[in-house]
Amino acid sequence: MTVRIMYLIALERVFDNAIFDNQVKKLLLKIKGDHGRDLELTLLVLLPWIELTRRGIYSNFWRYKNELKSLQRELSDKSIRLILVRTPFPSAFFQMKLLGLVWFSLIAMPIVWYWIFVKEVQVIHCRYYYATLAALLARRLFQRQIKVIFDVRTLLPELGVEDGAWMKDSMAFRFWKRIEDWMMRHADKVISVSLGMTAWIRERYPGANVEMLPNFVDLDEFYPHNIIRRVKRVELGLGGKTVLVYSGTIGNRHSPVRMVQCVQAFFKIFGEDSFFLILTTTDRKRLQPLINKLKACRFEEGKEWRTLNVSPYEMPDYLNVADLSLMTFAEIPTSETLLPVKFAEYLAVGLPVLTHLYDTGTTRTVNHYGVGMGLDVYTAPEEIKKTLQENKNQMRKRCLEVAKKEFSLERFAQRYYEIYKELVA
Repeated sequence: MTVRIMYLIALERVFDNAIFDNQVKKLLLKIKGDHGRDLELTLLVLLPWIELTRRGIYSNFWRYKNELKSLQRELSDKSIRLILVRTPFPSAFFQMKLLGLVWFSLIAMPIVWYWIFVKEVQVIHCRYYYATLAALLARRLFQRQIKVIFDVRTLLPELGVEDGAWMKDSMAFRFWKRIEDWMMRHADKVISVSLGMTAWIRERYPGANVEMLPNFVDLDEFYPHNIIRRVKRVELGLGGKTVLVYSGTIGNRHSPVRMVQCVQAFFKIFGEDSFFLILTTTDRKRLQPLINKLKACRFEEGKEWRTLNVSPYEMPDYLNVADLSLMTFAEIPTSETLLPVKFAEYLAVGLPVLTHLYDTGTTRTVNHYGVGMGLDVYTAPEEIKKTLQENKNQMRKRCLEVAKKEFSLERFAQRYYEIYKELVA
């Protein structure tokens, strides 16, 4: 029996977006490629009409028209239908409060309802809170049962506190928590991205049908490559140095203080033959707090650390130059529940993960999988160095095993296929 699936995205970019390319498009293509006979896949995207960016405000009606048509053709060639609907709503949706949410619901619900009706959808796989809300509201208009998957991604009410959109004791926060409670109780499946998020959901919403499926990694792109490692190390002038790498954006979630404390511990452990490499697309202005902290600790740019603006497509090559990786978060409301894409990418290349001991969420994850350790700046560096050196090969092997067993694209495509079938059984 063919199962008709709609993957729903609301107010997120699906062009010039590495997250969409690597975590949505790849997944859908893999699911369709492996299980195409049993599944009919439709991707419905509610695009914002107005884009609010640092560069200004502009209409999205004609912008990126060619890119979107190209994406439609690419998915159509693999028998996935892409439906794009531009909605009169801005993309700065993370600040959506009561009035904005009412307006969004009035716009989005009829659109989703219409395409559910046209495509005779059985399962709606919703990415994040807004898509889930629209799907659950639209489902109430149907007499027949439609299954809804709430793919949480990150905790929206707490994210609003982090971004300064509202306070934890504000009406907006309490309102969003009530919406969250309603969605957790009514979704047929809730997808968590981390051990911490799974525990958080189970504690607060014991009736939720939650399962952990974190961000995956494509093992055909991310893997150890000794030749690339040698070439890139020569290109960067790294010689025989022990390299600690950090990849990804840098912003409110990433504490410069904690990152630099980890870097200090790293240099104490491995001495002068150490190097800290930052792979990011973050602009220099947003990097400045981290740069200032590094310079205040007398780390010399170019000699002991450097930043590289690396595209997502170059990331596997540059990760291969490293020996260890860094992932740590600030003390923020969502820190215990975060597990970004970089974690799986680090493991796939065989890089043990170092974090700050006080970053308890990341430390718990690293210890659970046995793929790294939390750094305590007060522990004798000789002790940590001994632990890392004695277990270096074993830890590297463990990283590769965990990446394949727990975070591979193949595993996730298979599991989502199974979930779709289970929901309609």
